[in-house]
Amino acid sequence: MSRSVSDPAAPALRVDGISASYGPVQVLFGASLTVERGEMVALLGPNGVGKSTTLRVIGGLLKPDAGTVHLGGVDATNWSPRKRVEAGLSQVIGQSAFGSLSVVDNLRMHGYATKDKKWVDEAVEAALAIFPRLNSRRNQPASTLSGGERQMLALAKAIVNDPELLVIDEFSLGLAPVVVGGLCELVRRLNERGTSVLVVEQSVNVALSLVHRAYVMEKGEIIAEESAAVLAADPDRIRTLMLGGHAAVTG
Repeated sequence: MSRSVSDPAAPALRVDGISASYGPVQVLFGASLTVERGEMVALLGPNGVGKSTTLRVIGGLLKPDAGTVHLGGVDATNWSPRKRVEAGLSQVIGQSAFGSLSVVDNLRMHGYATKDKKWVDEAVEAALAIFPRLNSRRNQPASTLSGGERQMLALAKAIVNDPELLVIDEFSLGLAPVVVGGLCELVRRLNERGTSVLVVEQSVNVALSLVHRAYVMEKGEIIAEESAAVLAADPDRIRTLMLGGHAAVTG
């Protein structure tokens, strides 16, 4: 699929100084983060600190009060959600699917960003090749899938558009550890194919086992940025940061 964004030297995503509100209530306060090409990054923090609002701004569902969103080096702050998808952004939020439609038809519907039917068919088959378990259930209604399989379908739908940047929101929520481990491996495989990844996750252990770098958010602000390996080796610092410990931030 051709892209309107094609600067290989620029980060896949750069969020600069984003402030955002719902009516009179300000939720984000100058939040900034970057996902480099080929990188996997986590945005961590407890419920209610602004992670989902950050995703809404990145996806074009909420216009920021201030700041910018760049995709592949191009200012996308005022782009529609559709244009961001066409530029290579895919988001996995929840396990939504059309329950009465088959796995294959759910995937085909997600190829709406292109009118090239042959390309969509090839993209669907490529996605199913990555998810053999889904492939074996390709003609089943999505309503018959398990929770883990529905999460696989959500990931597969995202990659039908061959994303340059994949954003995943709480993909481990409510799933058994063995299922989460399998999903993490699938995300690693997508990353190895060249997709940059931003994971928004409450489970610190899951996130740090997957990504290269992590940001920690508290009350609408980014309070720390650290290598995942360094952060994972310091459980005390993780606990402090997740409780809003600004004093724990290092340069």
